[in-house]
Amino acid sequence: MLVALAFKDAGIPDQAHSAIKHAIIEYAELFLFLLVAMTYINALEERNVFQALRAYLVTRGYSLKKVFWVTGALAFVISPIADNLTTALLMGAVVMAVGGKDVRFVAISCINVVIAANAGGAFSPFGDITTLMVWQKGKVEFLQFLPLFVPSLVNWLVPAVIMSFALPKGTPKATNEKSYMKRGAPVMIFLFLATIVTAITFHGALHLPPAAGMMFGLGYLGLYSFYLKRIEGRTLAADSIFGGIRESHQHPLSVLESFGEDVGENLNDQPYPAFVLDKNHTVTHWNPALEALSGVKAEEMIGTKNHWKAFYQSERPTMADIVLDDNTGVGIRQHYKNIYRDNPLDGEAYDAADYFEHLGESGAYIMFSATKLKDSDGNTVGSLEIMEDMTEKRANVKEFDIMERVSRAEWDTLLFFYGVILCVAGLSQFGYMAIISELMYSDLGPVWANTLVGVLSAIVDNIPVMFAVLTMDPVMPLEQWQLVTLTAGVGGSMLAIGSAAGVALLGTARGVYTFAAHLKWTPVIALGYIASIGVHLLINGSGL
Repeated sequence: MLVALAFKDAGIPDQAHSAIKHAIIEYAELFLFLLVAMTYINALEERNVFQALRAYLVTRGYSLKKVFWVTGALAFVISPIADNLTTALLMGAVVMAVGGKDVRFVAISCINVVIAANAGGAFSPFGDITTLMVWQKGKVEFLQFLPLFVPSLVNWLVPAVIMSFALPKGTPKATNEKSYMKRGAPVMIFLFLATIVTAITFHGALHLPPAAGMMFGLGYLGLYSFYLKRIEGRTLAADSIFGGIRESHQHPLSVLESFGEDVGENLNDQPYPAFVLDKNHTVTHWNPALEALSGVKAEEMIGTKNHWKAFYQSERPTMADIVLDDNTGVGIRQHYKNIYRDNPLDGEAYDAADYFEHLGESGAYIMFSATKLKDSDGNTVGSLEIMEDMTEKRANVKEFDIMERVSRAEWDTLLFFYGVILCVAGLSQFGYMAIISELMYSDLGPVWANTLVGVLSAIVDNIPVMFAVLTMDPVMPLEQWQLVTLTAGVGGSMLAIGSAAGVALLGTARGVYTFAAHLKWTPVIALGYIASIGVHLLINGSGL
């Protein structure tokens, strides 16, 4: 508005219109690109990809020093594809789960994660918003980010090596946390990578904005989400039932397995419906909970082979029948295709989930598990099948919905960019950016100016700083555009508030990872910052 009023007084009102259209187009390209990326990250989160990775790490029983290096390395590797914020939150959760009340370990490891996530994002257009802006502006092409790999690695390794000497010793006890990726998670990872390739192709081969390629890639997820809705929940409901089960240590099968050969004697005391077969497939136990669920009394079943009648209209084997005779899993796959999984507690047991229209008052969604029963010599003497009514729990488990994933994008961040871009664009129209550019890049020179950009990004958010540089558009060779990309990406690591990754961990590790704890290591981080600049100038050239 101020620009429009000024230009109207100057007699050139149309210039304000053109200027704001140009700013809105820049915003739209950034907005659409990030919206797709955030949607994919949210989709992978909903499919338990990140939770499964976290559960895997916290159950390994690594020493504190190994956790420090593993989380740092993973943060460096993951952030070029996912954003540094998501990466920091994921690795920060692992650090806190393993470190527990060890304040020193958690604080140092969180600093390490922040540095690694920011450094990893600096050599990829997808790793940080600043690198994305540079790529979309055409200052650095996609493959031209790769020479920043070694300087970025140095930026992380220098402070990481020094901080590792301050780590406490010890190996915390591994947890029993279990988490499994939901159906379709590997496919979504592939589609995300395919979307990135599409964006690169649109930009390089078709000379279209990368945002157009990302929106095309969102179509991949849209089509696959339709397939998921057809396969998952709408027909068999297996995955949504599994999504509603209890924690693994509370699995109904684990309760009964603890009784060993005496499981039948303890079956009537269990709240879960269950029955036992002998090795001839004859019912030996049919507990009261199963009587209530099926409406069939124990005396009608014990001593017979008619247990299938409680669940099916026509004769077919139950899971208890199948595990009794089948050591290969062929029978399980034949009768429970797409609705079963290996039981996480027992290598010879299975879980399955299905809808039984004749159970309960109006049908029920049941999760059922079966395992062999063995005597003290390891000989199979029968089988056990136990059930859990998941009807109420399933109602609280939402099936995959792409529009819901879109709605969970970081809208505060996306709208923040609108203010940043229009403010900087307005300052540019008044000539302030040209003045600052002259002072920095002509008087100081590009190397010192770009180094200063990194320092400023630790104090001011790196996004407006980078957009300001792009708006100034100083005349610089490729090596200097690579340098400012590097410094803006990693400079924020020097302070806890200097990057989105640091701010996020300040919230999740509140009271342990603090501004003061990070500030203590700022000289060491600055050493890595200076080293990365030196390495870049050495191996990629100064471009002066």
